[in-house]
Amino acid sequence: MRARLAAAAGGAVLIAAVIVAFALSSHPVVAGNSSVEAVRPSVFVDAGTRQCQALSRVPRGADRIRILVTYVTGGARDLHVGISDPRGPVTSGDLKPARPGERMIELHPRTRAAHRASLCFSNPDQGQIIVGGDLKRVKGADKGPQAEKQGVASVVFLRPGNSSWFAQTGTIADRYANSQTGITGGWSLWLAVLFAVAAGLIGLWSVVWLPGRAS
Repeated sequence: MRARLAAAAGGAVLIAAVIVAFALSSHPVVAGNSSVEAVRPSVFVDAGTRQCQALSRVPRGADRIRILVTYVTGGARDLHVGISDPRGPVTSGDLKPARPGERMIELHPRTRAAHRASLCFSNPDQGQIIVGGDLKRVKGADKGPQAEKQGVASVVFLRPGNSSWFAQTGTIADRYANSQTGITGGWSLWLAVLFAVAAGLIGLWSVVWLPGRAS
């Protein structure tokens, strides 16, 4: 019994330590995104051209964005980003030099809250710069496998400083609740957490108290 109790306690401590380390780990403060993951080369910005996409919402207070540059060819060196809405320009920034990989673009000034905005990439130099994202159905196009689609860049808005998952529990719960429809709301997230805790407690109880199998 003592050995099983010690093993259960050790396992519980190890699991708790991993959860705490993950919850308190530092990471950039994400303010919002373009609702697209970077799964393929999607936006092709040729020399002297501009590629724009719609943003349903621009969060307030972001001072940089994170994008994935998948390819840079033909000696391209500069990628310009501009965000505007019906009221006018919101912010802009430049990636110099433009190199493949996950890149941060500083924005000046910081963003103000905006809706029905446009984000435009332009290449004022030469060559071609390709930004990662995914394909989305063109607004108003017919639905189905043959629907007309266009490449949309994956863009993540970041606020100054760093935070942790623990510090953002309220924000995470609020975003989850806002994404649910019908009778499922924020309560379902907390219910899932309670089920997970209950399952862990039952597992520890079974290890300590249930009789072991005969060897």
